[in-house]
Amino acid sequence: MSTKRIVILILLSGFFVGGLSPDSSSQNIRDEYIQANVPDKKEFDTFLKRDLIKYFSDSSGITVDVSYELLRNEPTQTGVAYPKFYLWVTVSKNGKAAEQGAVRVAAIEKREFEITDYLKKEDIKRSPMTVYKIFPRALCDKIFEKAKA
Repeated sequence: MSTKRIVILILLSGFFVGGLSPDSSSQNIRDEYIQANVPDKKEFDTFLKRDLIKYFSDSSGITVDVSYELLRNEPTQTGVAYPKFYLWVTVSKNGKAAEQGAVRVAAIEKREFEITDYLKKEDIKRSPMTVYKIFPRALCDKIFEKAKA
């Protein structure tokens, strides 16, 4: 038997020892990434609002407030990337709603969120196919509904 086959057999047998399957091993890895990167519940909202305000603020000094709605309560974990959350945001300037849109954020090391993508409501209406390129298909209908409102 070749060395390559022996290594493959050893690796495969490791998945099944103790009842572990490749799926449960993958789930454990996903859970570890989520636990390592998503802030604790008591800090989640504070960190997310801080980073959204920073992202949507401009240099003009206008007061910006951001409110958000999670489009999915749990993070999405794919491979070894940072866990992602999907939001609908409303940005207010001087106390008035200025814009709305869909946002994808990555939770990083329990201390910050990076805004990876933002689609304004107007952009969603103008180019709906872009939504499918950024957001999970299961959330697209929800995003289109919010963009209509």
